[in-house]
Amino acid sequence: MTSKNPKPNPQSDPVTLVNALGAVWSPDLDAYLSGADPATIRCALCTLAPCACPPFGTDAYFALIQQRHGRGNR
Repeated sequence: MTSKNPKPNPQSDPVTLVNALGAVWSPDLDAYLSGADPATIRCALCTLAPCACPPFGTDAYFALIQQRHGRGNR
């Protein structure tokens, strides 16, 4: 039996797969991939350059993730 909506193949279309997982991309990703100074690249999470995210794993960090994904407080 085949599915009418097959899942994207990560080897042929990784962007579609990552988007389906709910990724939030930095608006400066192309600049970063082109070799721009990382200090000038806006963070996908806090949207600042350079990144000003709270330390990884803290309550503030996870709250920022929830906010960025539009989930509000949990």
